[in-house]
Amino acid sequence: MAAAEGQGRSEFRASHADRERVIRTLKAALDQGRLTEDEHDERTARASASRSRAELAGLIADLPAGITAVPPSVRDVRIAVGVIIAAAGVLAAVLVTNPDNILAFMAALGAIATLIVVPILTVGLIIDVRHQKRSGGQL
Repeated sequence: MAAAEGQGRSEFRASHADRERVIRTLKAALDQGRLTEDEHDERTARASASRSRAELAGLIADLPAGITAVPPSVRDVRIAVGVIIAAAGVLAAVLVTNPDNILAFMAALGAIATLIVVPILTVGLIIDVRHQKRSGGQL
């Protein structure tokens, strides 16, 4: 019984945040070319199923310490808002000046798609940046 208690202390259970941190590290390693797509997929699946911190540590043991994806910044939010404004401007200009031109129609479709997708991404960036500020820069 004492051996089981000692083992329980040495291998702490992994939290959801622990697994997410390892998955972000694996994604950064993939982006940097340190892992192949297959390695990334296998390790990510294993990270999701891991129950202990020791299992998670083993998945990133061969990667450099401190490898992480760059968190979003306020600048990223400003760029996204600028893209939304530009897309709205293109859409308005096309609809006002050339509603019957096929190229203008294609530009309008692109602007519409941008106006649908970019605001959703921008809200996600805003939430990430606020969360980063509240947690003192640590994700």
